[in-house]
Amino acid sequence: VNALSIYTKVEVHREGGKYMQEYKQGKKLANVKKMGSSDLHGTIVTFEADAEIFKEIKFDWNKVVSHLRQQAYLIKGLRISVLDLREFSGKIDLDSYYLKDLHLDIPSVSFYFEGGLLSLVKFYNQTQKPIHKNIFYIEKEAEGVAVEVALQYVDDIVSRVSAFANNTYNSEGGTHITGFKTALTRTLNNYARKSEYLKEKDENFTGEDVLEGLTAVVSVKLRESQFEGQTKGKLGSMEAQSAVSAVFGDAFSAFLEENPEDARSIISKTILALRARKAAQAAKDSILRKGALEGMTRT
Repeated sequence: VNALSIYTKVEVHREGGKYMQEYKQGKKLANVKKMGSSDLHGTIVTFEADAEIFKEIKFDWNKVVSHLRQQAYLIKGLRISVLDLREFSGKIDLDSYYLKDLHLDIPSVSFYFEGGLLSLVKFYNQTQKPIHKNIFYIEKEAEGVAVEVALQYVDDIVSRVSAFANNTYNSEGGTHITGFKTALTRTLNNYARKSEYLKEKDENFTGEDVLEGLTAVVSVKLRESQFEGQTKGKLGSMEAQSAVSAVFGDAFSAFLEENPEDARSIISKTILALRARKAAQAAKDSILRKGALEGMTRT
């Protein structure tokens, strides 16, 4: 933010004091100054985007709110309040606003979620019909990687799998999603075989089968993250793959054993996906054979 701004000001309230430093195009204008005493605790960052870098400077309220809602889910127990003070620029002192209830008609929204990713899956599925009652959730550290996963299947044919690394959304997934999908396919196949939902003559579920109707969120936090590309759209850290696979695989296997009704619904949904895939493939093969025969006839 500082590097991309024409002006940045940082105010830090801590240990009874208020400190401030200003920057211009990323370079400090002076050393940190103590501005006085303060009863607050926290940091306020004020910035003005650089018009030489951005062709259009326009803040989308809905986009900002959506992103900060997502962050509140990713850090459970964190309260985030969003205020749109653009119409009050120069008319309100922020210190006064935070210290007192001024009863101003300010567009605002607050987020606070105790459930973390479990709450996020509930939010994603609020317009969907879940096929099982309990939402799977695990939070555990392995190999120095903090892993958090939540999932629930719904009555749909598409999958919705969201990936995050260090609270950054990974639109292209990455190694943590590879570990998740591998463990998901393996665990459901093992449970289906063990519980005899799949007979010896039946083929295994594929990755395509187990993803149908799935809403899942996978989040990892690691000290040294590696991304492919500047946008951080795809995680490349290999330790995330093995950590997610191990943590999620063990926990999901236990979930299926401890919740047989949920497991039955998930396996039944996956078996339907398998049958639909095989039927679609058979229909495609039939059409191709028919087309080939007709071509030979015309010749």
